[in-house]
Amino acid sequence: MALSTETGGASIARAKALESIAIIRATEMHLLKLFSDGKLAGTTHTSVGQEICAAALHPLLDPDRDAFFSTHRCHGHFLAYTDSVEGLLAEVLGREGGVCNGRGGSQHLCSGRFFSNGIVGGGVPIATGYAYRTKLEGKGGIVVAQIGDGALGQGVVYEALNLAAITSAPLLLLVEYNGYAQSTDTSLTTMGDPETRVTGFGVECDRRPANDPEKLYTHLQEVVERVRGGRPFVQILDTFRLMAHSKGDDNRAPELLAEAWDKDYFAKLLANGDKQATAIWEEAQEEVERISAELLEKPVVGLSGATAYGALTEPIFANSRELLAKDGSRRINEQLSQALAHAMAEDFSVFVLGEDIVDPYGGAFKVTKGLSSRWPDRVFSTPISEAGIVGFANGFALHGGRPVVEIMFGDFVTLAMDQLINHASKFNYMYANQVEMALTVRLVSGGYRGYGATHSQSMETYFCKTPGLKVVALSQRHDPESFLSKVVLQEHSPTIFVENKLLYSKMPVLEPPVGFAFVETEPESSQTYPPLQYRTSPTRADLTVVCYGGLTSIAEEAMHDLIIEDEIDIDYLVLTMLHPLQVGEIAESVKRSKRLLTIEEGPSGFGLGAEIVASVAAQCEGAAWKSRRVGAVEIPIPSSPQQEREALPSVEAILAAARSML
Repeated sequence: MALSTETGGASIARAKALESIAIIRATEMHLLKLFSDGKLAGTTHTSVGQEICAAALHPLLDPDRDAFFSTHRCHGHFLAYTDSVEGLLAEVLGREGGVCNGRGGSQHLCSGRFFSNGIVGGGVPIATGYAYRTKLEGKGGIVVAQIGDGALGQGVVYEALNLAAITSAPLLLLVEYNGYAQSTDTSLTTMGDPETRVTGFGVECDRRPANDPEKLYTHLQEVVERVRGGRPFVQILDTFRLMAHSKGDDNRAPELLAEAWDKDYFAKLLANGDKQATAIWEEAQEEVERISAELLEKPVVGLSGATAYGALTEPIFANSRELLAKDGSRRINEQLSQALAHAMAEDFSVFVLGEDIVDPYGGAFKVTKGLSSRWPDRVFSTPISEAGIVGFANGFALHGGRPVVEIMFGDFVTLAMDQLINHASKFNYMYANQVEMALTVRLVSGGYRGYGATHSQSMETYFCKTPGLKVVALSQRHDPESFLSKVVLQEHSPTIFVENKLLYSKMPVLEPPVGFAFVETEPESSQTYPPLQYRTSPTRADLTVVCYGGLTSIAEEAMHDLIIEDEIDIDYLVLTMLHPLQVGEIAESVKRSKRLLTIEEGPSGFGLGAEIVASVAAQCEGAAWKSRRVGAVEIPIPSSPQQEREALPSVEAILAAARSML
């Protein structure tokens, strides 16, 4: 907003602060009015009363090199960072010109280097990873992560602080301490001194009231410069939220609110008749009203053209033959290590992180052995901190990097589900394709090793219902080196790369199964990774078998018995891409065979096999065909070898399922 101001440094600083406070407050009060008038849906979280935090900080930031990560209560910081009232209002109203095309709404905003998300505390590890890559740029940029005091109950915040301290990331964690987490007094839920929590990580911390924009600006000048010097810092600002947590859900005592309004910096200026503040306030209200009226005349943005995935300029694999195993002389874990080495040599933005992955240990299954000796600055052995690790990688990817995360045992990925499902998978679509997330998560999966219930699960199907995530699976028949290196170097979407731990000590299989011939196929539209397809006959089939991952050897042993003893012809497909799932080749085979058998290591209930059967049914409507699913028994996987063999898929179980249809 344009307003003539008096000359002189102090008065100009005051006028700018007042303008920022006024436009934030006018915008948010107008949003509440739009809700009461029935013109907005969903929710909104205002920062009325807390505007000084944004007004004092953002003049010190450079949007060309500094990034800002906000929360569900993001409007004030968004406006101070971008100066775009129209972009915010259009977004919330779902009209043309919204910064995220209406996909993000009130809580999920993206513009330049500004990002907000509605998961409390979840943005802090992302900001940390973004800050680390900012440090590597060497341009003196910093990253600010803003949270409320309610987020101090989230463990991932402390995981992020630990990572920030370890990496000396230029991160400023801004804690707006308003005393309430939604409607609950945080003194009842968050014990101890927040400053002591922070300094325990060796991170500097300061706490002061946010009640004077000029004084706070002067203090934050020093803080920002300190962070630019290469160390994280936590700034706690005592403030007060004057309005409800969200629209009208406020059960705080009326006398408490009345007293807070009387003490509010801007409200006092208006009540005392401050001419400069009054003029600025009136102009801000008029500007917001004008912009809102114009936006309400614009068309509502529809859903057409929406995609949850990063754009690929060309297919990663043009046909299935490119995915076939090429080297049967080295173990699969060695070839995966070579894939990572190739990717790191090709692209400096490839960064590998995980638990115990540096030399001499080189990871639990030795896939990263030797990498840290060659690239000590790009292979990072992390704390045991899965949510923090994946969040850190999210931020690194959001800033244009290509991080590769090793989850030591796939079971542990449950600790990082929030970062994958609520953050990584959503950013591309939610932020209107303004960003890409070239993140690879190596998921070490599966049983048959006697490791028991918490180290033997196949977790991949948990991600196969999440738009925005790709899930691909390595088998003994895939080329490990080409497959993984191309995912790391060329993929533009967050990708779960499933590695069954049974594969690591095996050699890739180069020749088709006995009695089968390989059938070359091209990927379906948007599929990217075609399946591997084999047939015993080019013209007929009695059974279609679909498998993936580490079970190919078991499936192939069973199929050999079926071919010899039952004298049947089989179409055999080894899936490469589990999600998004394309079943065109499977459906065409089922139209010939009239029988479909799916094999997966996880429980078959609500599993990948069930989705394959349902999807094939949609394409084979009206045809008579049978199906069976083979999967694990629906119990936690036992440690006893005998019990584990009984619980997981076996040759006998596959034969029984197949023969029940023949």
